[in-house]
Amino acid sequence: MSRGKRYDDEQKLNFKKVFAVIVVVAIIVAFIIGINKLLKKKNQEENYFTEVAYYSMYQDGKWGVINSKGEVVVEAEYGEMIIIPDSKKQVFICTYEVNYSDNTYKTKAIDSNNSQLFTSYNSVEVLSNYDSNNNIWNEENILKVEKDGKFGLINLDGVELLACNYDKIETIKGVKNSILVQKNEKYGLVNNQGDIILDCDYSDINALTNDYTDGYVVKNSENKYGIVSISKEQILECKYDDIKHICGNDIYVVKDGSTWKIINKAGDKSLEVDYEDINYINSDIIVAKVGGKYGIFGTDKSEKVKAEYQAINYVYTDNFITKKDDKFGIINSAGEEVVPFEYSSLIFNKDADCLFGNKTDDANTYLIDRNHEVKVIGTDVEVLNGYIRAKVNDEYKFYNLKFEEKSNRDAFSNHTLYVAKNDGKYGLVNRDGTLVVQYSYEDMTEQNNYGYVGVKKDGKWGVIDQYGNVVVEPKYEFSDISNVIFIGKWHSVENVNTTYFVTE
Repeated sequence: MSRGKRYDDEQKLNFKKVFAVIVVVAIIVAFIIGINKLLKKKNQEENYFTEVAYYSMYQDGKWGVINSKGEVVVEAEYGEMIIIPDSKKQVFICTYEVNYSDNTYKTKAIDSNNSQLFTSYNSVEVLSNYDSNNNIWNEENILKVEKDGKFGLINLDGVELLACNYDKIETIKGVKNSILVQKNEKYGLVNNQGDIILDCDYSDINALTNDYTDGYVVKNSENKYGIVSISKEQILECKYDDIKHICGNDIYVVKDGSTWKIINKAGDKSLEVDYEDINYINSDIIVAKVGGKYGIFGTDKSEKVKAEYQAINYVYTDNFITKKDDKFGIINSAGEEVVPFEYSSLIFNKDADCLFGNKTDDANTYLIDRNHEVKVIGTDVEVLNGYIRAKVNDEYKFYNLKFEEKSNRDAFSNHTLYVAKNDGKYGLVNRDGTLVVQYSYEDMTEQNNYGYVGVKKDGKWGVIDQYGNVVVEPKYEFSDISNVIFIGKWHSVENVNTTYFVTE
């Protein structure tokens, strides 16, 4: 068998040089991979905060619009607040040429280029609504428009939902997705898609409860009341003199002549009652007022819980938030005390799925689960991103809705900065735990949806961006930081029932 043969004039292989080349190539590859990872991470961080939103701003006595990057997109030149129906869309409703003496004005819709939208209409307005606490909202994806003295509806893309054939269009206060339309002095009802629920056949229409799915109380031309469902089913015919705005399991409270009755949907069961008031019913029980106090009664008028309470309000399952001797607790329908009467206020927070209790001369909030156990005691309680944040023993803690303790990194997996504490001071770390902002602040908010963090020093608040840069040195004083949103140098205004931004 023959073998290969090296000739004397051939250059020998230099293993040191080969190894050096391999090392250099490996370093270059590792560098490229590292750069790509950094760029990818940076892009992910930037992309998380790239969704643009729009908000009204107030500056030097005029109104304009900023975006969620803190950029001015409509200069402050309007005398009335600019209304933004959907913060994610460039549709801004402006009011101008206001005459306060005769209460006349003009409206128009513009975009971020100050170009007028929906020009085929004489006016464009939002349909605003508010609840019992005066919290204002705008009906979703819908605008009221006027042409030739008649009103109709369009969506935010300008698509006609309801032709301009109506004399008046307005909301039912406190109830979503319920829009009254009037024609020839008669009322009808449409939803936010412009679908006709009730024709204009009624002298009045109101929601039965705050939930439109429970149906509507309608009044005919003879001033008699009935109930119609959202699917146009006549639940109760228009023959009653009044109907209370409560219901439960197809049970209703109606007034027939001078007598109040509890009846069922089928109309085959009726019970005359003489309670001073009724605020809850279902197929088994009635919460009613007798002698100035509330108690719980059976639908056969039997007394289940003596009328000795200042208030009884249904909360969930068989439980009622109850007031006695100016303190709140919870009883069940048998009158058993399941949460003691020791709270100055007690509410059920739907987002946290638990009760929030407060006591006189105690800054803490008591978080009580559905089993009526106190699970967390702390201050500055907020529900953020499906987690509960509370300051417990001067430390911010996070809990899921099962009250399992978690970290802020669990709650905000896509954030770039996280609040951390060391030696009594707050700073910011990245997801890897690397310190980005020094531990030098008295307090901090979690990073908001636009990447900004509120930071407190010497009793005043400032702003840091998603990279840890100071945008505003601490200079603002706020009474409740949980109600404040920071966007760059702008911040929302406290203690108002709508959101707008200022710089000072």
